[in-house]
Amino acid sequence: MLQFKRVELKDFKVYNEILKTGEMSCENTFVNLLVWQKTYNNMFAVCDGQFILKSGGIEDENFALPFGDNLQKGMELIFEYCGDKKPCFWAQEGPRFEKFKALYGTEYSFEENRDAFDYIYLRDDLANLSGKKYHSKRNHISAFSKKYAWRYENLNDDNLVDFISCAEQWFKTRDADRLLKAEEDGIKTILGSYKELGISGGIIYVDNIPVAFTFGSAINEDTFDIHTEKALPEFAECYTVINREFARNALGDYKYINREDDLGLEGLRKAKLSYKPHILLKKYFCKPVNSNED
Repeated sequence: MLQFKRVELKDFKVYNEILKTGEMSCENTFVNLLVWQKTYNNMFAVCDGQFILKSGGIEDENFALPFGDNLQKGMELIFEYCGDKKPCFWAQEGPRFEKFKALYGTEYSFEENRDAFDYIYLRDDLANLSGKKYHSKRNHISAFSKKYAWRYENLNDDNLVDFISCAEQWFKTRDADRLLKAEEDGIKTILGSYKELGISGGIIYVDNIPVAFTFGSAINEDTFDIHTEKALPEFAECYTVINREFARNALGDYKYINREDDLGLEGLRKAKLSYKPHILLKKYFCKPVNSNED
């Protein structure tokens, strides 16, 4: 029988040892699960070689498709845990989703969630911004460079305090709500344990003042996930700079960069599309078919 526990910092090594897949979804990263643990009640269970993730409470409980060497076994464990209540699932396109549809396609409906699609880019594209399609991006960086004397640094022990300071300044410019508070607390938690969590990051200084930062962690050997990217409002042009500099200076070992979803926000969607994603990774919500409906 599955026994779930909340995601905690101490679980990082266990999680990474078990969850080694070639999938590219940002939901597969331990850091995201940890940052949003309190908000979404992220929990996991390990049983019979299967790794099961779930979120939500009693009324809105939902599961990731099980990870492990036998998806059907994982599904049976979830069905047993849920009893008479048939579970809902979230999923991303890929082999596990295709297997799930083959096994349970008549029992579930599959709803695309466009707002949750991951934007995945070629690292070389973001690092070099070559060609006509990135002409405007290069112009933004050129204009910023003419306006400011700036420098870039990778995250290290010496500038860690500047990452935290920049984050605090950014959040002060926003009207706090539950999600922003959770994100702020999560950023401080992650930065406080950045070495243990395998975090890489970058920061931009203007006249020795930190004005923008970003950080993330690996999803797999080929794909790096950007967990956060912030620039102080008066330096909004710096988003283009920090994006390129981080890809160029810190992510040379990866082929792909996942910049996560757009939350359905029109401005964010436009910005992410403007970088010409190599892959739009589809996400689905899988609901049990109600046999009592006509």
